[in-house]
Amino acid sequence: VDLIVNTPYGTGGRLDGYEIRTAAVARSVPCLTTVQALAAAVQGIDALRWSLDGAPVRALQEWHARALHRS
Repeated sequence: VDLIVNTPYGTGGRLDGYEIRTAAVARSVPCLTTVQALAAAVQGIDALRWSLDGAPVRALQEWHARALHRS
């Protein structure tokens, strides 16, 4: 398992969610709990895949550091 997506619903889902998140942390597996987080992850994965084909994807801090060194 490389990624867990768990969007709990109702009171039973909260207890299950705790168990799922605890297991995910113990195994260093990312765990997403909202649809918005899933959408952001999909966008990030898509951008990373695109960057492997040519365009660089970097953290904002990297772009800033590069800009400072050029000045």
